[in-house]
Amino acid sequence: MKRTIAVLSVSALILIGVACKMNRAPATPGAPVGPGVGMAGESLNFLVATTDPDSDSMRYRVDWGDALGDWSRFFASAESCTVAHSWSVTDTYAIKVLAEDAHNRQSEWSAGHVVSIESICRR
Repeated sequence: MKRTIAVLSVSALILIGVACKMNRAPATPGAPVGPGVGMAGESLNFLVATTDPDSDSMRYRVDWGDALGDWSRFFASAESCTVAHSWSVTDTYAIKVLAEDAHNRQSEWSAGHVVSIESICRR
């Protein structure tokens, strides 16, 4: 009887493992791609992309380096996304991004992309 119970338990675990697919986090996105210099008040565009190993749809969270952040809409895995932002204060900012899949699994933050925002009035 013990042998039968052990076999049933192992079979049950195998069936559970097959039925319950593990959701994996999206790959860490590359650093956002875009300009390295902009003017205060000017909207700048940046391209972000990554893949999800389960082909889940994903959205991107952008940290603009100025205490503001945005979520994009959902995109298909490997579909690139263009995000835009403007800064009002002249400074140097490091922009980074993470991806979150439709099941709320998040990637690590990307490396930063540095952008210098200059004053419209130059002396």
